[in-house]
Order: sequence, then structure tokens, then C-alpha cells
Amino acid sequence: MGFREAVTACIQDYYTFSGRARRPEYWWFFLFVIAGSVLLAVIDAVIFGEDMLLGLNGLFGLLTFLPQLAVSWRRMHDTGRPGWFNLLPVAPTVPLFIIDSGDPVPRLVLMFISVVVMIAVLVWLVLPSQPVPNRFGPKPPP
Repeated sequence: MGFREAVTACIQDYYTFSGRARRPEYWWFFLFVIAGSVLLAVIDAVIFGEDMLLGLNGLFGLLTFLPQLAVSWRRMHDTGRPGWFNLLPVAPTVPLFIIDSGDPVPRLVLMFISVVVMIAVLVWLVLPSQPVPNRFGPKPPP
């Protein structure tokens, strides 16, 4: 699967959280989102300056959030893990909004845990596909 096919598939399946997505589909779409964000951030800075709240980059982020979440969900399925594992890095950050102590240690510990979990999720997203059908569906075509 090439760049165009991956982006097209992810945009068309923006609401599909079932099934599986192979590595090329996920990583090509990830590249598309990163490249689009950088390009639009530069355009926003040139046209609107630094005072722009949402801008083109923010609009692009809003439009690609659901497709990015869906393809990462399917990618996690492709490695044999539940899609909600993508949300694990957010869990340790929730108490950051609740803890209101003057001590910075709990915040640092929670942020460290969040970073460790982010690395684990990244490793899972990089792992090869399961070569056989799994509980999330048949192996996707190459």
C-alpha cells in the first residue's frame, strides 16, 4: 500500500474502528497528518502571525483526529491488542488536573508514567502484523 492508497483508505474508513490496518496504512497516514500539520502551521504563521487561535492547522487537526484515531485503533487490532490501548497514555494525565498540591513530585511521577506508556504504545504500533486471522478479523490484504 502506497501513500495515496493509505490516505484514501483512512479518509474513507474514518469511522471504522473494527477490523485491522497494516503498518503501511497507519504509517503513511501518520506521515500525511504530520506533513499536513507542519505545512499548515507554516502557512498559519506567515498569513495570520502567531496570534491565530485555531487557524488552518487547527482545522486540519480537527478534521484528521477521528481518522487518525480509527486507523490507530485498527492498527492495534492488527497486532492482536484491543484498540483502547491507544488511550492508555492519557490515563495517567487525568489526575494531573485533579492534584492540586504544592508538591511537584506526584505530577512528575504521573508524567513519567505517561511517557513510559506512550513508548509502549509506539512499540505496539511498530510491531509486525499477526500473520494469521485474529479475533479482530482476517489478515488485511497487502
